[in-house]
Amino acid sequence: YPQESAMAVTKLFIGSSSAAKSQAKKFVETLSSHTLKFVPWWGNITPGQVLLDELDSVYEQVDGAVLLFSPESETKIRNDKKQIPNLNVLFEFGYFLGAFERKKIAMIKYGDFFLPSDFGGYQWIHGSRGFRRGGVQKISDRTQAEFGRWLVNF
Repeated sequence: YPQESAMAVTKLFIGSSSAAKSQAKKFVETLSSHTLKFVPWWGNITPGQVLLDELDSVYEQVDGAVLLFSPESETKIRNDKKQIPNLNVLFEFGYFLGAFERKKIAMIKYGDFFLPSDFGGYQWIHGSRGFRRGGVQKISDRTQAEFGRWLVNF
């Protein structure tokens, strides 16, 4: 039997908005294991620093990325008010999409928000229809199963 120390460990960056940080922490707490470690944004990205430089540093430490999307702000699109996700999380998605293969990036959706139709072809994991800033919901069996299926094909 292989010793635990010899087992491969997958390291994933997890990104979220500050408003969804508690939910992201719950995700990390629920899904971390001896073979899966998370590199969270709150331990690696410093507000006020150059995000691109910090993402370059994170990229060297991880095998892929999980981005938690949630409604962050309101905007008008064609005279219609829409909730949109945090722009830094969108930036992080674009960064990691350019850095990794598409299959190494997953997006977890909490709440209801607008994204361009171009995002339809990417790996979405259902978090929850509801979202409350700073709130925490249990990581559902569905979310865990979808994440597990994504990770198996990683």
